[in-house]
Amino acid sequence: MKNIKALITSSLIIVASVVSAQSNWKVEDDLEYHYQQIDYWRSRMNNDSVVYEESLLRERLLSYINSSPNTLKESFKYLKYYDHLNVLSSDDNSFRIYSWDAGNVRQHSFINVFQYKSGDKTVQASLSIPGVDVETLKGREYRNLYTLKAKGRVYYLATFITPRDKDDYSMGVEVFSKNADGGLDDSTNILVTNNYATAVNELEFEMANASGATDHSIYFNKFTKLLYIPIIWRDGVVSTSYTAYRFKDHYFTEVRGK
Repeated sequence: MKNIKALITSSLIIVASVVSAQSNWKVEDDLEYHYQQIDYWRSRMNNDSVVYEESLLRERLLSYINSSPNTLKESFKYLKYYDHLNVLSSDDNSFRIYSWDAGNVRQHSFINVFQYKSGDKTVQASLSIPGVDVETLKGREYRNLYTLKAKGRVYYLATFITPRDKDDYSMGVEVFSKNADGGLDDSTNILVTNNYATAVNELEFEMANASGATDHSIYFNKFTKLLYIPIIWRDGVVSTSYTAYRFKDHYFTEVRGK
């Protein structure tokens, strides 16, 4: 009897896994279809159809991720690797940013969807985060998402670029964290540089004078808890070197000497 129960349980688990996999495949297939439609109408300069497909993609993505908490763990590999839609996930699978360019070759306009776990089971999704200006988000493409766990708190460091034209753009890093209500916001000020007398929640640098440092970007080493930011000289030129900031006593501060 025990063997029969075990067999039935195993069978149910396998069936549930297969059904879930099929369902997730349909979700990704549907989203990819609408993303491909956007490219199709954009190539034919049909802006009305582009706007319509963008709204469908946005609404369907929000609907899927609001109704299925498991999407926090889905890879969405086809959207990422073939359609170049950025899907950024935190190490603890509690926060994700979907980011894509809804503009054209002359003007960038990004759509950013934030998905995060509030409490043990509830997953929320929205087009904005409390404290973030909506107009600012339209110009911002998120590129990387790093997770920092320190003294019982979890911080998420999101790097981004704000492109304007081929040689004119800025890059930065923004800090997100859980608030007392279990929600997510960007009001945590933990970044301290020589340019600020107090801590701030984000840093952004103009890259018009990037020179030979165009491939440089902000990155975080989760093992050493060091945040690396390219050095910007006083004349605005971006150096090929980095300034390291170490997280200590609730703040990122510049590492000086050895």
